[in-house]
Amino acid sequence: MKTKMKSISVPKIFLAGGVILACLAVPALSSSYMLRVFNMAMIAYLCVLSVYVLLGMCGQNSFAQAGLWGTGAYITANVVLKLGCSSLTAFVISVAGTALFAFVLGFAFFRLRQYYFTFASVGLMTILNGLFMNWTEFTGGALGLSNIPAFTIGSFSLESEIWKYVMILPVCVIASLLMKVLFRSSLGRSFMAIRDNEMAANCLGVNSLLTKSIAFAISGALCGAAGALYAFLSGYLSYQSFTYQQSTMYLIMIMLGGTASPTGAIIGTLIISLLQEWVRPLQNYMQLIYGAGIMILMIVQPEGILGGGKAFYEKRIKRKKAYTPAE
Repeated sequence: MKTKMKSISVPKIFLAGGVILACLAVPALSSSYMLRVFNMAMIAYLCVLSVYVLLGMCGQNSFAQAGLWGTGAYITANVVLKLGCSSLTAFVISVAGTALFAFVLGFAFFRLRQYYFTFASVGLMTILNGLFMNWTEFTGGALGLSNIPAFTIGSFSLESEIWKYVMILPVCVIASLLMKVLFRSSLGRSFMAIRDNEMAANCLGVNSLLTKSIAFAISGALCGAAGALYAFLSGYLSYQSFTYQQSTMYLIMIMLGGTASPTGAIIGTLIISLLQEWVRPLQNYMQLIYGAGIMILMIVQPEGILGGGKAFYEKRIKRKKAYTPAE
């Protein structure tokens, strides 16, 4: 028992300590602009995590995540501006409303199998972007919605980038921990059973339609949280932010990092978000760079950076054991 506790706790303590130090160092070492970049990266991470739930755990590929992200953002803006609700209430309504919206759509869309669902998600993304552009009463139309107040706690407004970082980071940590719990739960195992063999999962008593709809709802909740945080962060919403290209970017991030674990979402999001800043002079060629990079990655290492790292580590460990002389 003691040996098991040591093998589990020691590496995780060092890893957790390193992550905590890194999170504390970001606001201390970063400029206001770079803090903005990290804040946007954390919001993108929630959307990429939603792709992980669908693709990594349930085996369903969706291009509608930016649309769900926009749905959460516009719900938050309307609840705050038109209903006068508090920031926390708007956040909860955004998460619940987007999750319910995705759950209901899931019952219709998941009657389609394999790549037909993917095509349907492309259509959903197109419809949502059209609504964002033309539904003036809800989204402000082409002019968008402006003057969205920052997140407030009582009379205190989180207006500076540091306070916004403090607001967004705990949400990302809680979402990551919930994904870990979901991975080990019976529901998570049902997701993975459908991913591996949907027909066999149905034979074992898994209701694939309901289970996939729940996965879509969880994905929607994550996008709703991201949308609410984005509304409070930016203060302005435009249909141009919630596009098919953005959904494609989330897919690139998860494929780059790896779909085997939520850690892959973190790796892919950080690399792409920081890469956009490092190679800003090549901004017009970024889609070409991303496309070529993903093609090379899928040929060389289809499991992403995380999967490739695990395979390399396991190979080295086995090789060391093979060459260890017997006592």
